[in-house]
Amino acid sequence: MNKIPLVILAIILILSIFANGCTEYTLYLATIYDIDIWADNSSTPNYFVDVVIGEHTSCDYFDSYNVTHTGNTTLRLEIVNKHITNEPCQEYAKYVEHTFSLGSDFVPGGNYTIEINDVTETFVA
Repeated sequence: MNKIPLVILAIILILSIFANGCTEYTLYLATIYDIDIWADNSSTPNYFVDVVIGEHTSCDYFDSYNVTHTGNTTLRLEIVNKHITNEPCQEYAKYVEHTFSLGSDFVPGGNYTIEINDVTETFVA
């Protein structure tokens, strides 16, 4: 019986176990350093927010975001970072800018509030 296919299968199995189990991480709300809300020049303006977030170590990365509307005039943007916990990390301050779409469902001249993690800003559409 040829043992080479069994050896190859065993190696693939071992590698897949290590590949799936290597990354351990925790999620946390990103630290917000700057916010800029703006609209494009289309006939029905689309609104965007530029957000500068902090990544505090070499093991911190942007993970995800979620935009929700609470009522007619309040938006909530949750930005989540990922911290890899099973790697050696170097501490440093890194700032990363992301642009998020807020949509076009705004009444011109209306007052709006956006909550981004622990920061609240108001703007006029």
